[in-house]
Amino acid sequence: MKLRKSARLLLSLAWSAAVACALIVPLAAADVRELALRARSVLNQRCFQCHGLDGAARKNVFVLDRARLISSRVVTPGDENSLLLNVIERDAMPPTDEKLSAEEKSAIRRWILAGAPAWDDPSPRAFISETAILSAISYDLSRAGERSRPFLRYFSLAHLYNAGASSEELDAYRAALSKLINSLSWHREITPPAPVDASKTIYRIDLRDYQWTAQTWNRLLSFYPYGIRTAEGEVIRLLSGALLPYVRADWFAANASAPPLYHELLVLPRTVGELERMLGIDAARNLAEEKNVARAGIRTSGVSENNRVLERHPTAYGAYWKSFDFRSSLDDQNIFRDPIRLNPAGGEMIFNLPNGLQAYFLADGRGNRIDKAPVEIVADRNNADDPVITVGRSCMSCHFEGVKSFRDEVRAVVRGMRVGVFDRDRALALYPDQDALDRLVEKDRERFLQSVAATGAQATSAQAEPINALSRRYRAELSISQAASEVGLDANEFQSRARRSPRLVALGFGQLLVENGGIKRDVWERSFGEVVREFELGEFTPGNLAVSRGALIGSTTARTAVDLNLQPSRSITASANPTEIMRAAKTIFITSKTVFLKPDQLENELRKRAEFAAMELVIVKDARAADLRVDLDRPLFTYTFTFSVSNPETSIVVANGKVTAFDGNFAAPKIAKEILRRLQEARSVQ
Repeated sequence: MKLRKSARLLLSLAWSAAVACALIVPLAAADVRELALRARSVLNQRCFQCHGLDGAARKNVFVLDRARLISSRVVTPGDENSLLLNVIERDAMPPTDEKLSAEEKSAIRRWILAGAPAWDDPSPRAFISETAILSAISYDLSRAGERSRPFLRYFSLAHLYNAGASSEELDAYRAALSKLINSLSWHREITPPAPVDASKTIYRIDLRDYQWTAQTWNRLLSFYPYGIRTAEGEVIRLLSGALLPYVRADWFAANASAPPLYHELLVLPRTVGELERMLGIDAARNLAEEKNVARAGIRTSGVSENNRVLERHPTAYGAYWKSFDFRSSLDDQNIFRDPIRLNPAGGEMIFNLPNGLQAYFLADGRGNRIDKAPVEIVADRNNADDPVITVGRSCMSCHFEGVKSFRDEVRAVVRGMRVGVFDRDRALALYPDQDALDRLVEKDRERFLQSVAATGAQATSAQAEPINALSRRYRAELSISQAASEVGLDANEFQSRARRSPRLVALGFGQLLVENGGIKRDVWERSFGEVVREFELGEFTPGNLAVSRGALIGSTTARTAVDLNLQPSRSITASANPTEIMRAAKTIFITSKTVFLKPDQLENELRKRAEFAAMELVIVKDARAADLRVDLDRPLFTYTFTFSVSNPETSIVVANGKVTAFDGNFAAPKIAKEILRRLQEARSVQ
């Protein structure tokens, strides 16, 4: 009897085990992929708005960054007690009344219990190294026509690609680059930047497509904080004349969409009057003739608490909309008391560029250009964290679909008035009926949206406007992977190097050495040069220094020194004193008579040394721009390398010497050390 019971028990256990095994049979790859994508879809639609959109994430939870969800223990693969699942199933999240449905909760549960499989493409991304970026640019330049190279410049999204930005995000960032560069253009055509690599992370522009010049680009570079000079980058400079190989697209979005660069790149004037003359608008005549002008008045707008008047004038490029904003709605600020004579405290101007996109201008009550609007007059209600309206970027966010619709409230009031302090018939002529206003708005909006589509961009909301999205991504806190990608390293290598640097730890980089660490953008930007030097990534050359050096270096390929009107350095007067010459020297030109020691070998050794940077020395490629000329040689059948340092202007030899070395690789460090030692000695003489 006991044997029968035991047999039945064993049979039952075997059956249970078989059922359990059947339940845990691994899912097919296609099923895993579908499960992961469904979970990602739920997180994207229901959670991303607060936890990741535009680089901002409450509680530092980025729901579309699977690696970060796991590393921060928001998700524990296979664990039904995962924090994410817990807050969702308790309806603690989302905090709105629209909670997740049972099916959506189930999708997240099944994904976590299945081990939280990756939802990205199963094939891993190949890391794009700095060498690969520079090689792609060099190759692209080499294939370009020689006469076009001086006008070619490059942007990069590779660091965002390496940091794990999703395909959807990268597409939006590509669109942001295209929309912004064309929004800073006075050319009649829309020209999207052209990708030059298979991953579509490196983009080429031709300055002429936007009516930019090399000087325009250099002005942009003068604000750029991430310049690094390397031997590979020098090839790009020689081919195109570009002082730095490329600019990061996210930095560009955050900085070129706001003053001062926004004003400078568009070459905007300082007053409303000058702007209207530039656009060919005679506002006084239009108002006097009651033709080619349309006004509308509203009590409260999307940005203003007080009265607002909108005024439209046609231009050769489309339309010019001008707002009149007021400090109050009383007395001479009351547009319903007198809608003809206005006394505004400021205004916003929106006008079409020749390509149909929009540009923006803010002015005070006197018509002078300003960077930010007074928040007591107008405010950005789409951005509760930063409601101050900044010309350019804030306007792009608000007007993502072009000129916004509105309902005029003045005309009906004027029509109902029997008496007033103004010319009633003139007011009715200036304030057309709503149908006429709607047609004008629709016409202008349609043209703008067609131009936006030509850039490859689209937006469904102010938050989704791509330029603002990429700008917010740039300004957000950097994760470990993001910081690493910005210096061309993977996260493990970055942390390994940072741990070995007491200098970086002292600067606060320990916050990137802990799990789920991060660093604020302002700290990172200020300390970037220290990272470059500590990691020996090249010569840190922020844009302002690159541009100042570029004024001396010039281009030695696509343009000649005569084309560039290159002048020799004037840091040295015609002194006959060798010590004085060496003390004042800033620029060095190197030439060699021997194939065993090339100029670039000595150049690289000089740049590596801290004394070179401390003395603010610069290598130039044109002897006429040099304070010092270094001549190298090696007598035949010897291991002796000689050097002679002279001033090209006076031909005075200020130093010379020789070293013994097997070849140029060993000779260059010795000569560099000796030349810098003598320069230091000259500078120490009082």
